[in-house]
Amino acid sequence: MTITGVRVAAYEAPYDTPITNGLYTYTSTEIVTCEVRTDSGLVGIGWCHGGGIVFHAMTAIARRVVGHDETDTEKLWRVMYQPKLFGRKGLTTRAISAIDIALWDALGKRADLPLYKLLGGFRDTVPAYMAGGYYREGEGLAELQAEMARQVAGGARAIKMKIGALPVDEDVVRIDAALEAAGPGVRVLVDANNAYDRIDAQRMIRRLEERDIFWFEEPLSPDDLQGAAALARGSDLPVALGENEYTRFGFKDVLDAGAADVLNADAQILGGITEWRKCATLAETHHIPVAPHGDQEIHVHLVASQPNGLIVEYYDNALNTLKEVMFDQRLELDAEGRLSPPDRPGLGFDVNFTAMKGFLRAEEELR
Repeated sequence: MTITGVRVAAYEAPYDTPITNGLYTYTSTEIVTCEVRTDSGLVGIGWCHGGGIVFHAMTAIARRVVGHDETDTEKLWRVMYQPKLFGRKGLTTRAISAIDIALWDALGKRADLPLYKLLGGFRDTVPAYMAGGYYREGEGLAELQAEMARQVAGGARAIKMKIGALPVDEDVVRIDAALEAAGPGVRVLVDANNAYDRIDAQRMIRRLEERDIFWFEEPLSPDDLQGAAALARGSDLPVALGENEYTRFGFKDVLDAGAADVLNADAQILGGITEWRKCATLAETHHIPVAPHGDQEIHVHLVASQPNGLIVEYYDNALNTLKEVMFDQRLELDAEGRLSPPDRPGLGFDVNFTAMKGFLRAEEELR
């Protein structure tokens, strides 16, 4: 099955109100898609988050796969991963990720199997947590509690909120408000998005321990593995990180340092499904669970296929302004807060490029 062409397209949809996490503010959703076409007529679709840099990187890298056999995923990953030409980490690796995801989507379609079955099919449903709790201008505790209550009413049995943009004591008040709104039986996760130094991370983790928080995500800079390791050793509260790490080599460093109790390995960032599977298996040899950061449409398959898959992150359309129009199908939480992978071949999602046309910022056809 020969790759005959690739279409790369960049889309952007603004938020009505910008959202802020512990360190960054986002004014829009930016997605770059990749359609891999084959001589059999099958089309594989992949995507990642990013703007112009990712688009240009993807067009440069995607040229390298045209003419190859699409089933040679290991070979094609090596064809794309050229550290001297494209760098070892960063936005170019996101570009590789989307192309690789598209290859696996096409392989599932060729095999007429849902991707999670093609990858091993360890389980048929997976637990999920609903992401949210961002800082927004003009919103306070009442709005945060209303959001948490709305998520629980929508089926969530675990919810994640942002911390780190305010002093520790002020964020503790927000955490308590979220716990109150979530109610009994609902787990609360917190995510600092690298906002803390070591001192404030230590102060915060002590407060979190008192509240039985599910995990403390990205407390420190992604480059401070020793600090994260010290934090993890000193607390019974799980430390989760990895959404800013790349390739199996980066995750080996994380695991060797003992820097994480849970790995947030994101296939849309670290190098695609080919590389995610290696990172997850590496984590399994260390008895560490994987709980991917990123889009549920991809990661529901990966967590369902992996013995040490823990939980899937779930975004509603309010946090991804393109999702409202992007897919013809939609994943829904069941009454127990779980997700079931689609039973359709490949990823099981059809992208509605016609509906997305109004958000198109750039595109290129490669043959």
